Amino acid sequence: MGIWAGSETTCAADYVGSTVCKSCHVAETAAWERSDHFRAMQPATAATVAGDFSDIRVTFHGMDTRFFRDGDDHFVETVGPAGNRGKYPVRYTFGYRPLQQYLLDPGDGVLQAFDVAWDTRPAPAGQHWYHLQTDEPIAPEHPFFWTGHAMNWSSHCADCHSTNVVKTLDRTTGKYRTDYAEVNVACEACHGPAAEHVRLAKAGTLAESVHWGFGVGLGEGIQWRFAPDNPIAEPFGNPTDRDTDMCGGCHSLRTPLVTDTVGKPYHEAYRLELPDDVRYFPDGQIREEVFVLGSFLQSRMHVRGVTCGNCHEPHSGDLRLPGNDVCAQCHHADTYDVPGHHRHPAGGPGSACVDCHMPARTYMGVDDRRDHSFPIPRPDLSAELGVPNACVDCHRGKDNQWAVESMRGWGVVPDAAHWSLVHRRLRRGDPEALAAVKSLLEDDDLAPLVKASLLAQTANVGSTTLTDVLRPWIAHPDPLVRRGAVAGTMGLPGEVRWWMLANRLRDSHPGVRFEMAIAVSGIYSGLSPAERRATAPLLADYREALAASTDLAATQAALARLEVTLGRTAPAERVFERALEIDPASLVALVDFADLRRAEGREQEAGMLLRRALTVAPDNGTANVAYGLHLVRLDRHDEALTPLSKAAQAPDAQPRFVHIYAVALDSLGERERAVTTLREGIARWPWSLDLLTTLVLYIDDGRSPELRRHLDTLEALAPGSPQVRALRERYGAIP
Repeated sequence: MGIWAGSETTCAADYVGSTVCKSCHVAETAAWERSDHFRAMQPATAATVAGDFSDIRVTFHGMDTRFFRDGDDHFVETVGPAGNRGKYPVRYTFGYRPLQQYLLDPGDGVLQAFDVAWDTRPAPAGQHWYHLQTDEPIAPEHPFFWTGHAMNWSSHCADCHSTNVVKTLDRTTGKYRTDYAEVNVACEACHGPAAEHVRLAKAGTLAESVHWGFGVGLGEGIQWRFAPDNPIAEPFGNPTDRDTDMCGGCHSLRTPLVTDTVGKPYHEAYRLELPDDVRYFPDGQIREEVFVLGSFLQSRMHVRGVTCGNCHEPHSGDLRLPGNDVCAQCHHADTYDVPGHHRHPAGGPGSACVDCHMPARTYMGVDDRRDHSFPIPRPDLSAELGVPNACVDCHRGKDNQWAVESMRGWGVVPDAAHWSLVHRRLRRGDPEALAAVKSLLEDDDLAPLVKASLLAQTANVGSTTLTDVLRPWIAHPDPLVRRGAVAGTMGLPGEVRWWMLANRLRDSHPGVRFEMAIAVSGIYSGLSPAERRATAPLLADYREALAASTDLAATQAALARLEVTLGRTAPAERVFERALEIDPASLVALVDFADLRRAEGREQEAGMLLRRALTVAPDNGTANVAYGLHLVRLDRHDEALTPLSKAAQAPDAQPRFVHIYAVALDSLGERERAVTTLREGIARWPWSLDLLTTLVLYIDDGRSPELRRHLDTLEALAPGSPQVRALRERYGAIP
């Protein structure tokens, strides 16, 4: 707390403001003024505040809150920092529909997003106060308490709720000053600074200019037309990523790679989070709050050239046409907007395209957001992977088998080769999945983002053929695909990884270089002096990219890990301390700082940091395994079993966690429990070399069929391994 100072002043002389734009662009401004962008952030006034501040009292998580007014000013009286009650002025509104949040000023120029919001939907569903976190108790020490780092306006909200946000660290005070050109998401947030455009307009020379005086042109993009006998429109014209570049910066889960993102291609300005099983369901449907782009880039629509502006009018944000008509621009209504296709009565529930192809999930309590990967309902995948599907989401009381049989009755045969099935096999370490990956990667209809995710997941497969899979794609023209291939090298031994990357260190794309720096950092200690010198420009670029988000604790932790990699312990300590000053509840900073303290032999301090981490995330596997090993180093072996057991069963568990727990059990004479643990781990990761090898060693007491089965798997996984050969020689005579 206390390191962000939000400014209400404007910045950048080349930004002219929406009032100037309105003087010529009246219709566009009128559309914008009714948009969510216009209401993204506004000064709190009687006209902008939607919530009831008529001395209303509410209680959530055992804490009383009062909303009231004093003259024209709005206030919230509630529990603040350190659990003390206070009265906090409301400075700004945040958003409008279906909820409105409020930025409070707890003092020292800091702005925090309050965690009790106003439901703006019509009564009876809406028009009331509610807490954003209803499913867990929120106390002042919780990471999502309103005074915490996660709710800070400057570091987590400002970029996408205002125009031309600039954050500057005052190294004297240690505070960040945050300025903006306009308080809400205004014209220049999308078009870029307009001073040159205005100058040219006044001079009457706009028609002679490049991009009408803006840094980047919008481009005409692809147009769509129907061909005879094809119910889906075909693209023509020049494809453009301009909508992705313009909209994606805010409508995505990403990390900035540069401080000035205006006008830059999206993937050069930001590092998009690849689909994984935490933020997305295994088939790519949205699970957590991922803000659209990561799902849209998976879609076949994106691959064909559809852009945001094909469906959304950019100034109002509204759909270009109502209901199914927006889809009928490309999908002929006579074929698709009929019961013969959607299998529901026309005009009734289930007949809207979005009902089946854009299912919604609810975030922030009341905000229904639709999936932009445009999935086809696959109840067969739901049965196998546990993913949602629109059929049983609507038909409550019915199961996936009912939906499968219904589709079969309609003559619908699902595609058996869906990429998510291969994705799961990769996550489990199946070496035979690599052949399927090679086939999928050749599919031109598969989105580059999906290919990148598949390539990244190959790192879970310890196979000698992995280099053959990755090599063609590490030089692919698409930077997302290259990035995925680089991430896949994490599964290679150090010397092989270096061999794969050494000639690619000067890749022209910032996002690929960022990924490469992470891959190289993991093997840096094993590089020769000459090889380390070769990585210097890459790691310098990595440091510069991280500088774009140093107000985030996770970024500070990444910088600290870089210092550790380079053998600079003292700077690493200072940066870790900075991370925990920004966010005392940063799990990654706590765990990584503890690991540094362990390496320094400062075991007690490591333990203190890990106990703090477990207070923040008691079920986190990484924190639990680190704390369990800490207790082992203190010879507190019995105590260590509890956190090691939690780590082995955690949602973020890895085969390594299971292996550590099994070895700990065996060291305490618990061989049977160790064997059971290993079997459970192998059920989850059937191709884990460590789990299989250890289980073979532990069941050396007559369990012949099981022993032989595991030896066969080990030989398939590592045919040239001396250890596996020795095991076969030892147990090969088993009948």
